[in-house]
Amino acid sequence: MARHKTRTILKALAILAGLLIIVRISLPFAAQWYINDVLDEGEEFTGSVGDVDIMLWRGAYSLDDVVILKRTGEVEQPFFEAKQVEFSLLWNALLDKALVAQVDLTAPELNFVDGKSVAESQSGENENWLYLADQLVPLKVDRFEIRRGIVRFINPDSEPAVNIELHDIHAVARNLVNSRSLSKDLIATIEASGNTEQQGTITLSGSLNPATKNPTFDVNLQANDVALVNFKNFLDTYAPFDLEAGTLELALELASDDGEISGYTKPILHQVEVFSWKGDIEEDDDGFFRGLAEALSAFIAELFENQSEDQIATRIPISGSLNDVDTPVLATIGGILKNAFIQAINGNLEDSVQWRDAEEAKEEKEQEAAGEENPRPDPQ
Repeated sequence: MARHKTRTILKALAILAGLLIIVRISLPFAAQWYINDVLDEGEEFTGSVGDVDIMLWRGAYSLDDVVILKRTGEVEQPFFEAKQVEFSLLWNALLDKALVAQVDLTAPELNFVDGKSVAESQSGENENWLYLADQLVPLKVDRFEIRRGIVRFINPDSEPAVNIELHDIHAVARNLVNSRSLSKDLIATIEASGNTEQQGTITLSGSLNPATKNPTFDVNLQANDVALVNFKNFLDTYAPFDLEAGTLELALELASDDGEISGYTKPILHQVEVFSWKGDIEEDDDGFFRGLAEALSAFIAELFENQSEDQIATRIPISGSLNDVDTPVLATIGGILKNAFIQAINGNLEDSVQWRDAEEAKEEKEQEAAGEENPRPDPQ
């Protein structure tokens, strides 16, 4: 009797183990079907994934060969693709009794296309990406990392075609959940860097406080040694002139306190060549009037160039609200003149803009508005 009971228990355990093995084997295929179904729910875009790997021991799953395409089929490039996307539990947060996730993207590519029509263009602005993300990640994401990313802007219909990119992007965003149990404050941060075409680097650092009604953030951006000739096709298409040579250096500091912004930008052009007879007349066949316009642009550029540093530069102050940004023309022109004839502007970040600067600008604007509403009575 006891032997028969033991056999029954062993059979039950064997059946249970077999069922668990079957579930474990079928789980990636079921997940792949579910994820493909979710990606197909988009209104303007559809998508698919390749292999799905579930790592129960890590509390993670990864998606290989993720592709998101525009439904019209008239855009050749996928809107988004990635070699691998991994979602996993953030274990150090779990020790603090917070159940949150981290997302790691390996070799993601994002393609913006400016085509001849809406059907042949893609920007992704009309899709509900947050809904799709919520369906794929049941937990709140606290950490997000990108490795070897690429962002492209493409115009396949221009002559010549435009294809510019920012590549080798590495970015890390932290404290996106904004929980005091995970961080000392409620500020989310981001650090990012990337390379432009064949020459040039861009770095960005920023912080964001999502607890305010209107955007509150602090962003620093630095671009160094960006070769302008890499953007020649873009400038030929979207600008009234082209640049035959030169590099760009840029510094930008911008802070916003509840929607009121303060900051500056310093664009610096080094060794700029706007016009060349061989490049514009002989090779590009620009014609008399365009050639004349570019020659005039080259003369003006030379006139306002700092000769010792071989650069054209200015410092543009930025203030106002996000809906009404003020960049004073006189201050911009003054910066050009100062760089040309007094002292060359350097392209380093000044570390002079913080949230409190935007807050002070906001208070000044409120005081001015209050003064207009309650003007002082004229003395008798």
